[in-house]
Order: sequence, then C-alpha cells, then structure tokens
Amino acid sequence: MGVSVNFTYFTIQTAAINSIRQKVRYGEDENNPQILSFWLMAEQTLFTGSDINTDDDERWQMYQAQFRLLLDVICDNLLPEHWRQLCLDNIYRPLTDLNRISQCETSKKRLRGLWLELNITSQYFHC
Repeated sequence: MGVSVNFTYFTIQTAAINSIRQKVRYGEDENNPQILSFWLMAEQTLFTGSDINTDDDERWQMYQAQFRLLLDVICDNLLPEHWRQLCLDNIYRPLTDLNRISQCETSKKRLRGLWLELNITSQYFHC
C-alpha cells in the first residue's frame, strides 16, 4: 500500500481512519459496498469517542468533510463507475446529518449550498 494520506477536511487524523478514508476515496475496496457504512459509522464513533467536546460546529465540520470526500469520489472519472454511483447513493447521509443539526438560518443556507453543489456536480459528471 505504501504512503498514508492525510485528509485535511477532517479534524481527527489517525492512521486507522485515514486508511478507511483512503479506501473510500480511491475505491481501493470497490467491490465491498459495506465499507461506506463502516466508514461513516467509524467517523461518528471516532468523533464521539474522542476528547473533543462535540458541539454542532464540530459535528458540522465532520459531516461536511464526509460530504466533500464523497463528492471527490463522485467527480473522479478514473474510479469505476459503480463505485462513484455507490458514493452518490450514499452522499445523502452526511447531508441528512447536517440537516438534523442545522438550527439557524446561516447553517440552513450553507446546507442549501451543499445540495446545490451536489446537484450541479452530479449533472456534470453524469453519475
């Protein structure tokens, strides 16, 4: 495997979680769709199990980072189409979590921006 990748979107960086992120981002385990659910659950567990006092801003950052990683996959034409489609099918999960914690108009506006970005991007890349 070789070089470990840091994913700067995410606050928490460990070798284990970055390894899973890398598998998702680069489709390294493309025939294992369960890895997406495992990854999202691991992110949540890692985040809630850390010493970080989790407030909505920190949760927002984590869910948005998940969205960004999945959007990067969707836009990567070098990855197998079925993997990109699977990521598109699951990108609603961090967006749903963001919707759940969006209380103020500012966060709701940011969330609408992410949905718009997804809509435009998915049309462009024909996923």
